[in-house]
Amino acid sequence: MKEENNMYDLVLNTIDTITPARPWGIDIPNYFWFTGVSVAAFIISSFGNVFGMKSYKPIAGFSLLVAFVLLVAAPLNLIDDLKQPGRISNFFTHGWENFPTSPMKWGVLILVSYFFLLLFNVLIFYREYFVHAYHCTNNKFLKTIFKIASLWRIKLGEAQEQKNHKIGLILSVIGIFFALSVEGYTGYILGATHGVALWHTPLMPILFLASAMVGGTGLLVVILCIFQRFFADFKKIDYDMVDRLMKLLAWFIVIDLTIRFFWLTFAIPFNGEEKYALMRFFKANLTETILIEYILCLLIPMVIGFVSKLRKNLFISLFGAAICSIGVWDFRWNIVIGGQSIGRTTPGLLNYIPDFWGQDSIISALSNWGIFIALLCLVMAIFPWDKEMSKYYKQ
Repeated sequence: MKEENNMYDLVLNTIDTITPARPWGIDIPNYFWFTGVSVAAFIISSFGNVFGMKSYKPIAGFSLLVAFVLLVAAPLNLIDDLKQPGRISNFFTHGWENFPTSPMKWGVLILVSYFFLLLFNVLIFYREYFVHAYHCTNNKFLKTIFKIASLWRIKLGEAQEQKNHKIGLILSVIGIFFALSVEGYTGYILGATHGVALWHTPLMPILFLASAMVGGTGLLVVILCIFQRFFADFKKIDYDMVDRLMKLLAWFIVIDLTIRFFWLTFAIPFNGEEKYALMRFFKANLTETILIEYILCLLIPMVIGFVSKLRKNLFISLFGAAICSIGVWDFRWNIVIGGQSIGRTTPGLLNYIPDFWGQDSIISALSNWGIFIALLCLVMAIFPWDKEMSKYYKQ
C-alpha cells in the first residue's frame, strides 16, 4: 500500500511538472509593467526636483502624479493573481522569518515605503496651492480637506517655501533609492530563479530598470500631450518638452539595447546546458522578437528620437512613444510567460493563452488599465498640475 502511494505521488509530481498551467499569468507582466513605468515617471520628475535641471521643471509635478497613480494601480494585479483578495494579508502576517533570503518579502517593505514616500512627496510639492485654497474658502468641510492636504501646515511665506523645498528634496532623494529598489526587486525575483533559463541572470534587475525607463518615458509623452491639449487651462502642447523627452527616450533605448546585448551574448553562447533551452525558445519566437520587440518597438522609436525632423512631428513622436511603451509591456510578457514556457522535463515549449473572462484574464488586465485611467483623471482633477505647470510658461 505504501509503495502504491509513493508511485501515485511520483506520477502526480511528474504530471504537475509538465502541465501547461503556469504559476504566473497575465497579471504578473502587467504588474511588472505598471511598477516599472511608475519608477520611470518618478525618476524623470526628479530631474527637476532633485538634480535641478530647469528644462524638466515644468513637468516635475505632473510626472510625480503619474508615478503615484501608476503605483496605486499596480498592486491590484497582485490581488487579482491571488484569486482570493483576502490572501493579500498573508504578505504582511506570514513568512517574515525568511526575510533575509526572500526577495518577495523585501518587495512588501519596498512597495509600502515607496507608496508613502510618493504620497508625501506629492502633498509637499502641491502644499502651497492647498494652503492658498484653504485661505480662499469659507466652507468648513473644504477647509478641513485643504488643511489635511497641506499636512496641517497652513502658514504662507518664504520661510515655509524654503522648508517645503528642503523636505521635498529629502523625500525625493530617498524616493530615488526606493524607486530603483522597486524595479530592482522585480528583476531580482526572476534573476534568482535557477529553474528558469530565461530568468536566471544577474543582469535581470538592471535589464528591468533599463526597459522601465524606456516604457515610462514613452507613456509620459503620450499622457503629457493628451492632458496639455485637452485638460490644461492653456490648452497647448509643449512641443519643446516632447522633443526633449523623445531625445531622452532614444538614449534610454540605447542603454536598454546595450544591456540586452550583453545579456543575450553571455546567456546563449556561454551558459552551459541552459543555452540549449534559450536557443530553442528564441528560435521558436525569432520573428516576433526581431520584428516586433526590437525593430518596431525599439529601433524605430530610437531613430525617431535621434532624427530631429522626425521627433518634431507630433504624430510621429506620439506613434514612437506609444509603440515603445507597448513594446516594453511585450518584453515583460515574453520574459514572464516565455520563461515559463520552457519545459523543465520536456524538450518542447509549453503554450499559454490567457482566459478572456475571470481572474487572471484579459478582462482583468484591461480592467486594471481602466482603473488606472479613472484614477489618473481623478488625481489630475484634484491636484492643480496645470497651474503649477503654467507658471514656467509665463516666464
